[in-house]
Amino acid sequence: MRRQAIVVAVALVLASLGARAADLVVWWEKGYYDQEDEAVREIVAAFERKTGKQIKLVLEKYEQLRDDTLAAIEAGRPPDFIFTVTGTLYGDQWAYEGRLVELTDAIGPMNDLFAPYSLKRVTLVDGTTGQRGLYALPIGLSTFHIHVWKSLLERAGLRLEDIPREWEAFWAFWCDRVQPAVREALGRDDVWGVGLPMSAGSPDTEDAFWQFVDAYEADYVTPDGRLVIDDPEIRRRLIEVIDSYTAVYRKDCTPPDSVTWDAYDNNARFFAQTIVMTLNSTLSIPNALKGERPDDYYDNTVTIDWPDGPYGQPLAIVTSNHRAIVFKGGGHVATAKEFMSFLSREGWLGHYLNFAGERMLPPMPALLEAPFWMDPGDPHRMRSAVQLLTRPQSRSYVTVSGDWRHGKIIQEDVWEKAVYRVAIGELTAEQAVDEAIARAKEILSE
Repeated sequence: MRRQAIVVAVALVLASLGARAADLVVWWEKGYYDQEDEAVREIVAAFERKTGKQIKLVLEKYEQLRDDTLAAIEAGRPPDFIFTVTGTLYGDQWAYEGRLVELTDAIGPMNDLFAPYSLKRVTLVDGTTGQRGLYALPIGLSTFHIHVWKSLLERAGLRLEDIPREWEAFWAFWCDRVQPAVREALGRDDVWGVGLPMSAGSPDTEDAFWQFVDAYEADYVTPDGRLVIDDPEIRRRLIEVIDSYTAVYRKDCTPPDSVTWDAYDNNARFFAQTIVMTLNSTLSIPNALKGERPDDYYDNTVTIDWPDGPYGQPLAIVTSNHRAIVFKGGGHVATAKEFMSFLSREGWLGHYLNFAGERMLPPMPALLEAPFWMDPGDPHRMRSAVQLLTRPQSRSYVTVSGDWRHGKIIQEDVWEKAVYRVAIGELTAEQAVDEAIARAKEILSE
């Protein structure tokens, strides 16, 4: 594996040397839709026309882009600019290591147009100076959603109005009422009330787990950045989180193979109508229906509100910031900052998001409050926008603490592995939490 990384790194160096005629090297995650990639190409072409400078554009899927970026850094030839949607790479660590360019002056007067929480999540610590700065540009935001087959509910004699607002009653509804009723109505036993991932390596498990942490108010980093992972009450709540989460699997309320799901399996199950409800961090599930199955998008499926938390509180929603970064080592810092400014100041950020299939929401409230997002006739988009505008957002441990190593806990899937091992019966919730806490403390002390 090490040899393979070195070979790739060397190849990337050679490729970079061959592309040195370019004034800027841009790596952008390949889109879920062809329109996304075309929008990126339009942005690049517009920048080239305006500035007379040449961009070397690379569009790759996330996993390849991640691996190539790590290899390029090892080879000492990172790209100038990189943007990903699926994952956030290692931006927190790279900022701490002093590899990234501070971008406040690139965004300039547009700062005030970004939502404060979107900028807060990219305000990171450079460990070489000890200073906080703006080390990324928020391209888009994602908020966690609940998607439902309204048509399957109706087949079972149930309505959207029947869905409880209380946390425990909400989950019991899908398992105890919806699943048996739908199976009886369809005459099938291969339909489940919930599609909840239990696998160790899926980003969907990660997002869902942290949503349960928000629900049970089990954050082990305080709003002012203090680590309270040794607090017995926090441990008790984390046990409750994992026990409640995996109960859905133990009750046979999510498909048995959800312990092996990747990021796309819950999507596929939902499209096949073998799960009635699922969670997802973007609107990619309904959007995939819009083009080929418009009746399912507009009439048969719906995105619903989250219930209140277990203690009756308004639920903070897991929110992700999809960000672009600039590497100091790319060699074209001034042009990269010019490109960042071009994206944010001249409307091209909104242009890209218009063609991203609503997978991401705008980081600027003025764009989010536009008629496109606030269309009451759309059963998915408006609810997503209102949720982002009105609900509290989840806490970023890296941002509030200034410690990038919290991101390493995410990268190692520490808590997702705990979920998986409890789901398959290998550990109790108590054992899994104690192991996860021990590993988290090890990482934070490294």
